[in-house]
Amino acid sequence: MVNLIAYFFIVLFLYTGGNKLTEPHFFKEQLISSPLLGSMAGFATWALPIGEILLAIALFIPASRLKALYATCAVMTLFTVYFIIILLMDNQLSCSCGGILEELSPKQHIFFNTTCIFLSGLAIKLAKQPKSILRFKWLINTAAIGAFLFIAWTIFVAFSAPVMGKTGFEGRLLPSFKIFLSDSITYLNTNDIPLGKPFIIVGFSPTCKHCAAETENIIRNIDRFKGMRIYFVTPYPFSEMKGFYRYFKISKYPSLVMGTDTNNFFMSYFKAEGVPFTAIFDSKKRLKQAMGSQANADNLIKVAAE
Repeated sequence: MVNLIAYFFIVLFLYTGGNKLTEPHFFKEQLISSPLLGSMAGFATWALPIGEILLAIALFIPASRLKALYATCAVMTLFTVYFIIILLMDNQLSCSCGGILEELSPKQHIFFNTTCIFLSGLAIKLAKQPKSILRFKWLINTAAIGAFLFIAWTIFVAFSAPVMGKTGFEGRLLPSFKIFLSDSITYLNTNDIPLGKPFIIVGFSPTCKHCAAETENIIRNIDRFKGMRIYFVTPYPFSEMKGFYRYFKISKYPSLVMGTDTNNFFMSYFKAEGVPFTAIFDSKKRLKQAMGSQANADNLIKVAAE
């Protein structure tokens, strides 16, 4: 049982540590967003994943396994306390665990970490005093198997959940950039977007059929957005944007704003791989979620309301 638990943590730390090292820029952006680790983001970007991999190696070596289990229990406890503190401070900040674990809900995350603390503590107890608890073998094995089944179920739920776009910018403020509006005179600076209500920015191409379908779906459900502002921005020529604007009669809808992002700031900043690219921001202008494919009104309204 001790070996089984150790191998589980070896896989877990190699997975999360390796994932962070393959996408260090995303991991760093998430750490910068943290009010606790933001000032140490540069150091932590490399120290945390390397530390996880070193811990996995220590768990693999029998001579250092017990000490590594103590370290594992301490690390998982620190991760859990940190996550709870961050959640209490601001529930819009994103998890920086890496990989599929980022798809866990806050409650699932806390249960997952707590189960890991239990398993590491159980392994320490079994490694130190195997004979004294032999009579509880059935109970211990049942508890351990139950913990593994719970972890497996949690990960399955995360895999089964709809894939959410992760930019690494979740929780960060929308940066300032200018939108050249459809009246061909006015520039809107995103700093002037008012606080107090969530809003949406849709990066689009005037010739993209998926962009057209998303726009049509939004317009069809415009009353459900309850006055929420939706900004359509495109890096394509003004004349093409204007044709899209006229086709969908955007002027009829006061809550819809359309213009050109002449410097292609929006799509470049969020490293969007294609269009449509839709970003939902909260009432404090912080990114809640990004969708890198065609979105529908139901999902947009749900995310904005959370």
